[in-house]
Amino acid sequence: KVIIGPHAGLVYSGPNAGWAYRNINPDLYDRVVLLGPSHKFYLDFIGLTACNRWETPLGDLEIDIETVNGLESEIFRKIPVKLEENEHSLELHLPFIRKVF
Repeated sequence: KVIIGPHAGLVYSGPNAGWAYRNINPDLYDRVVLLGPSHKFYLDFIGLTACNRWETPLGDLEIDIETVNGLESEIFRKIPVKLEENEHSLELHLPFIRKVF
């Protein structure tokens, strides 16, 4: 199942994201994969998180580090944490994922 969701901020797109996540049955899935654009810097590769977890207002989301490390290659590379911290394309989704899963 795929959600193509907005990231304009909760006040603008929260209801839309909420509707999408309300229609997910978490019992049917073992893993969530997030794909988002880079707003702050150019990438000529597919970026991977270098974080072990992401903080949300509802609690932390643990990153499957083994899977992330297994993806590392010439095409998939980790983004320095300092650069990742300035990106916002996925942050709207994190509390919804934490709540649903």
